[in-house]
Amino acid sequence: MLDRKKTVLDEREMMEMYRIEHYGLWLMYGLLCAAILVQLLMGADLTQMAGEIAVVAVTSVAMILANARHGIWDQNSRPSMRGNAAYSLATGVLVAAVLTAVGRSASVSLLAGVCGGAACMLLLTCLMQYMKHRQKKTDEELDKD
Repeated sequence: MLDRKKTVLDEREMMEMYRIEHYGLWLMYGLLCAAILVQLLMGADLTQMAGEIAVVAVTSVAMILANARHGIWDQNSRPSMRGNAAYSLATGVLVAAVLTAVGRSASVSLLAGVCGGAACMLLLTCLMQYMKHRQKKTDEELDKD
């Protein structure tokens, strides 16, 4: 239920529930991304995939904003230019590969891959700077207390 009532779960049960929700969210997210990719490779029109694309986009933005607001980058790493470059390169290669697979010309695929990778690098770098600012602000607030 959406209203905040007293919970009947103890800490162990709450942690288990959060773990189940975590895996459920990532399973749903991965399956939606796979469904979009399969439909794209089958030649489906973007209007046929609009629902899946909207759900993935909204979920992605919400997760990024929620984590950034709390100064959380990733469970296993800290923000770095090296990591940003690796993710951006992977994004560019994936964009180019998908466009090539759906029949776009090599030049269009390459250009889109470079632009996608560059856009990813720009966004990740801006997010990294914001995260460092949030972490510094949080640390200063904790030092005051």
